[in-house]
Amino acid sequence: MDAFSMINGLLETTKYFLDSGFFKVVKFFIAIYIAVLFVDLILVLIARGVGANIRVAVKGADIPTASKKKMQKRWMDIESRLLSGDMSQYKIAILEADGFVNETLGKIGYKGRNMKEKLEGITDRQLSAAQPLREAHSIRNEIINDRNYSIDRERAAEALNIYKNFLETIEII
Repeated sequence: MDAFSMINGLLETTKYFLDSGFFKVVKFFIAIYIAVLFVDLILVLIARGVGANIRVAVKGADIPTASKKKMQKRWMDIESRLLSGDMSQYKIAILEADGFVNETLGKIGYKGRNMKEKLEGITDRQLSAAQPLREAHSIRNEIINDRNYSIDRERAAEALNIYKNFLETIEII
């Protein structure tokens, strides 16, 4: 028997084995086993919170997965207060915008009991909008601390634009 016929015989035997009923049953059980392993892998990744890790890798922070339309509606409600022509509505708009940004900073991982502490923990290298946010937050503090604080529409719009730019930068609105 020469090497060619021996290799040919081995290939034919392998072909008959792979086409046999026994091997089809083995392939069926292996396919089920692989499917179960795949489902287990997905469940382990979900249990570990890999979604947050992916958001951190893609966006640089674990930005909340709230509906963008819902956040845009919330922001439009805040901005609509500027249309009233009433200074008290301007103040409320700034307070709501500051609260919105404070919530967002907390959700993306900045620590602190309030906005001031969160902003103190942020460097300009981490967040380019940190200094403008500090300035807008100081307007909010003036509103809270001085009952007679007066603000015009332009100044309120400037503060809201600072908050809006931050929210747009991190793609919340």
